[in-house]
Amino acid sequence: GGVSAATSVTRRRLLAFGLGGAALLTCGGGLSWLTLGYALPEGDVPIATSPKELAIVRAIVEALLPEDGDLPSGLALGVHQRIDEELWSMPDWLRDDLKSAIQLLEHLPPLYGFAGRLTRLSPADREAAMRAFLRARSTPVVQAATALKQMCHLFYFARDESWPAIAYDGPWVSTPRPPPRACWSR
Repeated sequence: GGVSAATSVTRRRLLAFGLGGAALLTCGGGLSWLTLGYALPEGDVPIATSPKELAIVRAIVEALLPEDGDLPSGLALGVHQRIDEELWSMPDWLRDDLKSAIQLLEHLPPLYGFAGRLTRLSPADREAAMRAFLRARSTPVVQAATALKQMCHLFYFARDESWPAIAYDGPWVSTPRPPPRACWSR
């Protein structure tokens, strides 16, 4: 009435194969969670970032700078693209640090009680996640969130389309120009 040695080995191999396959699927699913699902809309072309990084920056801009009354949205003003341009102009070491910060913010939300990566959250949950990052006990998290938030606001309010809503009439310093040619005669 016992199980033969040949049958037992086959069952063990089958079990090992099944467990190995399950582990492989789990790892593949984990890697896909890190890399898939970062489609950009038509016209968004990354120059210093990867498509994934630009999608993350886009999600941060959407959360931090929504359309609000007379204020246009950060996406409408191309703030995410301006951040990408700024990354392009930076030295390699600084660009690498900011790209690491972007990646960090994308994958932190589950550690702060949010269900999913930053780009998968609603704009309201992204904003809440960013607030949580800014209050974090971890200095690198606070620094990453602060750097991205400051870049978003700097490039948003540098656009003259945002000025009327905040009653700013533009820079008071005029652009230096040479005197008219008529003044050049001796």
